[in-house]
Amino acid sequence: MKIYDNFLTEQDKDYIQSIISSPKWQWGHKSNQENNYFWKIDKLEFDTFFNPYLLNKIKELTGDDLAIERIYMNGHTSGGHGNMHKDSEFEQGRTFLIYCNSEWNIEWGGGTYFAENNTIVNNKPYSAVYFQNNQEHFAMPISKDFNGLRVTLAFKLLKIG
Repeated sequence: MKIYDNFLTEQDKDYIQSIISSPKWQWGHKSNQENNYFWKIDKLEFDTFFNPYLLNKIKELTGDDLAIERIYMNGHTSGGHGNMHKDSEFEQGRTFLIYCNSEWNIEWGGGTYFAENNTIVNNKPYSAVYFQNNQEHFAMPISKDFNGLRVTLAFKLLKIG
């Protein structure tokens, strides 16, 4: 697992915020068979900002040759959270998860919990966590004190070679 800070330009952040502000959100997605639903914007792999522009930036950051499975945004509101899940069963599967809120108070919760090493990655604005995606993890609950949408941008990838 690696954490990256300060890799997005101001223009990158502005574009991500424009997608977050768009009416593309859909309700009713979930991590597995549990009933914790959340918001989602799907099929971002067809947007040239995400693919190839941001994908190439991710490849350069990680040093890995990567192919896209899919790219999407998740949104959780106060009281919401994900369920323990794996993004993939494949050894070569990778996830690059970008925390997209422009500001975040650690007291609002909403970090990503990784079971394998009992670690919480806090959603520092515009930071990212890169991990082998056969690790169990979930989005932790959002505090009632947060009244917005906790947004992550997920790149589901395959490491080639």
